[in-house]
Amino acid sequence: MFVTGATGFLGGAVARDLTGRGVRVVGAGRNREKGAALEAAGVAFHPCDLAHDPDGLARAVAGSDAVVHCAALSAPWGPRRKFVAANVTATRHVVAACERGAVPRLVHVSTPSVLSAPREQIQLTESTAWATPPANQYVATKRRAESHVLDAARKGLDAIVLRPKALFGPGDTTLLPRVLRVAARGRFPLLGDRDPSMDLTWIGDAVTAVRLALEAPSTHRGKVYHVTSGDPQPRSRILETIFEACGLGVRFRRIPLDRALALAGLLEGISRAFTLGRWEPPFTRFTVAEMGFGVTLNIDAARADLGYRPAAGVIERLRETGAAWRTAHTAQGARP
Repeated sequence: MFVTGATGFLGGAVARDLTGRGVRVVGAGRNREKGAALEAAGVAFHPCDLAHDPDGLARAVAGSDAVVHCAALSAPWGPRRKFVAANVTATRHVVAACERGAVPRLVHVSTPSVLSAPREQIQLTESTAWATPPANQYVATKRRAESHVLDAARKGLDAIVLRPKALFGPGDTTLLPRVLRVAARGRFPLLGDRDPSMDLTWIGDAVTAVRLALEAPSTHRGKVYHVTSGDPQPRSRILETIFEACGLGVRFRRIPLDRALALAGLLEGISRAFTLGRWEPPFTRFTVAEMGFGVTLNIDAARADLGYRPAAGVIERLRETGAAWRTAHTAQGARP
């Protein structure tokens, strides 16, 4: 088994889970320190730059019984070239390596952000049309990557696409850290007058979905599946739960959506005009849309085709995640 992005949150969890089940896993990544931690857990680490070493990737993939492609650049802001390299070029190289090595199954981790739009989106299905233009470079490049995988599947590659929504859990390197950085000031913005429902995905549920996709029959080739924990919650309850579990006293400040979108657009313009986009604004129009509008996904297809069953409720898992974060930061002598 070959897992890309194994030094990341989902890739590392997948690699460790499969290794614990007796599967021989080779985990690819660029962070050698995290690679050493993987090796200590029994995962063979392969240092690799997916975007710039296609031949080395092909050699590493050769002989694998499956590939799980988790590697990606997930961020609301950044240079276009970095998103293209990490999300488009790397995916093309992974697909080519699988085709060259006749790999029996590719599981490609995409994102429901390909459906992102500045409006309420409830119970989105896999066939929901993409809004135009794409919200940012992350969305644009993940769309291109997913399209390339599905095109390869139409030509014969046995590939399945998963779209996990808002991954969280101990070890999260994207969602929770960004939220807590804002909350560290003691205040957190609530965008808009409503309390929209939001879907999240516990890391254990995402790992289960990957494992089920690896085991799925070839009749599901070329299909896309939404993945969540199946327990949408009001935005306020999600935030209150995680802040309380982390031991953070946070006051909420309500901001009208139109004002937040206008300010985000202004900050984006300042970044482009004065730093050529190198400065990441504290929030962007994409993050305003993500936090200000309700987004939930329909996971009926994953339930029916893959036998996917989320393991536990979101609130319980948020409390576990917050408690783990608090314990880790207390041990480090940091403010809990």
